[in-house]
Formats: sequence, C-alpha cells, structure tokens
Amino acid sequence: MPVSAEHVIRRGDVLWRATLDGVLVRVPGGDDVVKLAGTGAALWAELDEPIRFHAVCAALARTHDANAERIASDLAPVIDELADKAVVQIDR
Repeated sequence: MPVSAEHVIRRGDVLWRATLDGVLVRVPGGDDVVKLAGTGAALWAELDEPIRFHAVCAALARTHDANAERIASDLAPVIDELADKAVVQIDR
C-alpha cells in the first residue's frame, strides 16, 4: 500500500539500539529483531518525529546525494514491512 502522503513515525514502545553499523529494532510481541543498516539507520533517525513519507525521501536524498524518486521507490516497501511488524506507525 502506498505511503506517499502519510505521516510515518517509529513507535515509542519499540525497543531499539544503535550499533556501530546500524540499528537493531525488536519486533513487539516476539523475539524477532530487525536490523537497519546503512541508509536504514538514517531512515530510523528521520522517524523520530511524525514526518510525511515524501519528506523522509527528500531528506535522505539530500543527505546521500541521491534521487528522491528512487529513494521513495526503495523505501516504500521497507516502511510497509516495518508497519506490518508494528515497528513504525503510519497515520492514515
């Protein structure tokens, strides 16, 4: 499902820890851990406050000198997966 116009935020009740090479996030209600490396760690940092999906993509594009549309196409399934695992919240 597209998240392009939606606000996204990491859930406040999710346990996570920054590591030298990324972020480890524990999936609520289980022992599964999601590892966000590289730009995934930058994504996690951007989700500290509610932010529109397109604003996340624009920020990451500026930081990594990349095309925002390409970032959006790469990030949309990641955000959806994190939402399915109840790690982030999408306000529709």
